Amino acid sequence: MKAVIIILLLGITGISSGCATLTTGTTQNMSITTEKDVTGARCELIDSREGKWYISDTPGSVTVRKGDGPMTITCTKEGYKPAELLVEEKFAGATLGNVIIGGGIGVIIDAASGSAQKYPDQVIIWMEPEVWESEQARIEWQEAKKKFEAELAEKTAAKHQQETVPL
Repeated sequence: MKAVIIILLLGITGISSGCATLTTGTTQNMSITTEKDVTGARCELIDSREGKWYISDTPGSVTVRKGDGPMTITCTKEGYKPAELLVEEKFAGATLGNVIIGGGIGVIIDAASGSAQKYPDQVIIWMEPEVWESEQARIEWQEAKKKFEAELAEKTAAKHQQETVPL
């Protein structure tokens, strides 16, 4: 009887270990869009371990490996200044299931596999023209970009506050 209980407990722990690894995997799809009616840009994504992915024509998407730290996205297009954005990984919520169900072993598995982290599903890159039609066009572009960045910061702060759980 004790042997059956031990086998069942080991089986449950084994199933729940690495929950995010099993449910979300070690890769994810990222969509890259270039803002302000710019399409057809070429983007290179490089993570901190020198993993490289390419999007040949924006808007587009690519499957990247998770868990390799910050990713630099550089987009280029003729007539525009190169645009670069550093994208950080966030903690993947599925990993919390390990703490509740399986304990620390699953968290360790998820951290080692990269599935404990997640990049944003969608990234928007703003590309600035090399030459402006007018000074007014430049000012409008800068104002639109500032507004976008402020709204993004506001959404990020609100989402972070929702995700924060008091202990």
